[in-house]
Amino acid sequence: MIYRCIPERISRIWGSLPPEKQGAEPTGEIWWFSGETVLAGENGTTRKAGEFFPGNSVPLVVKTLHAARNLSVQVHPGCDGTEPVKDESWVVLSGRGKILHGTVDGTTPVQFRNAVRDGSVENILQVIQAEPGFVVHLPAGTVHALGAGLTVLEVQLNCDVTYRLWDYARKDINGNLRELHIKKGLEAVNWENMGRASVVSGDYLNAGKYYMRRSVPGVLNLKPLELVYIPGENRCLFADGEGGTVSTPHHSWILGMKDE
Repeated sequence: MIYRCIPERISRIWGSLPPEKQGAEPTGEIWWFSGETVLAGENGTTRKAGEFFPGNSVPLVVKTLHAARNLSVQVHPGCDGTEPVKDESWVVLSGRGKILHGTVDGTTPVQFRNAVRDGSVENILQVIQAEPGFVVHLPAGTVHALGAGLTVLEVQLNCDVTYRLWDYARKDINGNLRELHIKKGLEAVNWENMGRASVVSGDYLNAGKYYMRRSVPGVLNLKPLELVYIPGENRCLFADGEGGTVSTPHHSWILGMKDE
């Protein structure tokens, strides 16, 4: 059976979509698939996504990010394979802007820490001029930040650990500086490749534990436990343990976990 993923809107200081309620921060993320996602079946039934996985452990989280302002410079743990591991990938859906990633040659943790102190972090980061269709893979250990004006599809391993390295001395809705995690963050950076991302060409991404493939309009055959996000319809669908078919006039991204 094919289930429709009922999205959840998340407020973020950098978001570009209207807030859900007056006085709240704008919406910056729409969560399409996570362990708590409610799935609506074709027969009118609803189930939680976690019910389809052992121990309610959903391996992938799928979101769209809607950035009116730069996101913080971050890094995720696990580049040495030690749990927790958080890999993620972005597909640029709309807008044109910068994706910051990695550091310039020769940068050391001490230099990065000094750049945080004097506010010059952006000067030591690599820049991708992103546009619709770009696919950027951000393995664990990548220093990265999504730039203002971009909307991306984000696919990530289900890990909630993120270390914030720099946030432009930005204050939250209550006037407080947002917390940085400099020590743990710099320890998590993959310094062997200077914490850099990779831009992927083509319509297929093989990203370690998960894959993404772009499909042309028409009938899509989903394998068991695959997801499909359809940008032209702004919806996400999930196939249960039997798989299923979806018909759409739009290009889509099919997402799933690789067989062990």
